[in-house]
Amino acid sequence: MKHSLLLLPLLASVAFAQDDPWKTLTKGDRVQITFRSGNSIMGNLANKPADPRVPPGAIDYAAVTEVTIDVSLEYPGLNGTMTIPKKEIKEIRKLGNLDAASMKKIQEEMLRMKKQAEADEAARKASEADRDKTAKAAREAADKADKENSGDKEKGAQLLKDFNDLQEGKKLLQRFPPEKYGPQTLKDMADMAVRKQPVPLDMREFADPEVQRLWTLALNAQKDEKKKEKVEEKK
Repeated sequence: MKHSLLLLPLLASVAFAQDDPWKTLTKGDRVQITFRSGNSIMGNLANKPADPRVPPGAIDYAAVTEVTIDVSLEYPGLNGTMTIPKKEIKEIRKLGNLDAASMKKIQEEMLRMKKQAEADEAARKASEADRDKTAKAAREAADKADKENSGDKEKGAQLLKDFNDLQEGKKLLQRFPPEKYGPQTLKDMADMAVRKQPVPLDMREFADPEVQRLWTLALNAQKDEKKKEKVEEKK
């Protein structure tokens, strides 16, 4: 009986160690962290980003005050680490490692997203180059007209203004695509006003007279361009 009583504190400490999930964790483990807010996130335990010249050492997760996880493999497109104070963590749970099929699928998705990002960046640069080229041509045309005839200065300025208006209108077309916004939007706004319903901010911005002018200008130009393309195809 006496020996049994002496073993109780030891057994209690062993049970506590087994119940403490932090003591079983090692760097590289895949875990799920639940915040005190109720939200959760998954990732692999990693070193906190630091001076690359200092080699990382072992981590005693039972003693640390914060935890760093690498989320790259859990959320393709979101690369890097997140450091979370322990006081913000309600629960940490060790998960099984991703199987080969899941890992391959994630890597393929990450590669796809990288290629898509590169393609989008190339398209953006090409669009900027085309816009700059068009703007340069418009400025040169305006300068030439001004030199040839001082009386045409106003005409050149108007050409440049029309060009700038068209560029602004194209931006508005991207923001307010015609398949979603148009005359019906204004009618819907009027109906909402009659019913005393709050009108969304995007609809109020779309209804601005200057936005309407530039948006309509770009929409008409887009339609004209499509007509020209159809005529060229027929030829």
